[in-house]
Amino acid sequence: MTAPPSLHADRRQLIWQRVYKELLKHAKPDSRFHYDFLSFTPDFRGSSAAVDRLVQLPCYKAATTILATSDGSLEELRYRALKDGKKVLVGTYRLRRGFVLLSPQRIAEAELQVASWLDGMERPGIGRHLSLAQLQEEGIKVDLCVFGGLAFNTQGVVVWEGQGLFEVQWALLHDIKVMREQVPVVAVAHDCQVVDEAELGLERIKPRKAAEVQCDYIITPEKTFEIKDAVKPSSGVDFDAVDSAALENIPPLQELKGIRMMESIMKKGGFKEDKKAEQGPSAEELTGIEMMEKIMKGFADSISPSK
Repeated sequence: MTAPPSLHADRRQLIWQRVYKELLKHAKPDSRFHYDFLSFTPDFRGSSAAVDRLVQLPCYKAATTILATSDGSLEELRYRALKDGKKVLVGTYRLRRGFVLLSPQRIAEAELQVASWLDGMERPGIGRHLSLAQLQEEGIKVDLCVFGGLAFNTQGVVVWEGQGLFEVQWALLHDIKVMREQVPVVAVAHDCQVVDEAELGLERIKPRKAAEVQCDYIITPEKTFEIKDAVKPSSGVDFDAVDSAALENIPPLQELKGIRMMESIMKKGGFKEDKKAEQGPSAEELTGIEMMEKIMKGFADSISPSK
């Protein structure tokens, strides 16, 4: 029997239902998903004004590499960042193809607009697919995170996340030390997507799980919400809390688990050569080997030629 939803979950559901009705008035439909906001995070009328506000933040001006989710509302932000000479790291839709790095130094100026498009950044000669290991090897350091979502409260808590899987991206990049815990996090949303629970007669929602990321800023076309002492996870991916479906469908999670398995094997002295020939590798060793082989083959098949 399924347990009844908690009061906390009920509050989130109520807020999302309210936001959904208002968002329909301002969102731009997707060519494939129409207004199915559970399948994509929409762009909205006025998002340019929000980006104008965002690029004035000191944390944006100081950033050299920005993690930007694949949300439609961030297309102009990705373009502005590339024009400003910043690298942009983008998690593909639901991380199915991992991460794409956009480096303005490698992209012709005439192609920067194309690079900001979700269906343009993965074209040959534009973005580069990088595995977690490659992000480490190239010394990539993310110093600003920008993402879109479906509903937030005024305290920077994500009430309804959408399909960007930002918290998974955070955990992955923090785990491999490509991003530190103190990196500023900025959400871009329409004003109707930011809710004060007190106005609805609801108790305020606070971060409720270890992996939840609280925003430092929420930027809308009309307002800038600055949140002091935002809560950020201090640890990486907890595989005990990762369900099998997520592991099966998110290659970077598979890669990280494979890396951890291999590290564990090597800490125990590596693959034992004194085992009987017929015994072969242990189940753990086989899992680690197979996972790493699968990951490396997948990235080799998907990586676009780079300039």
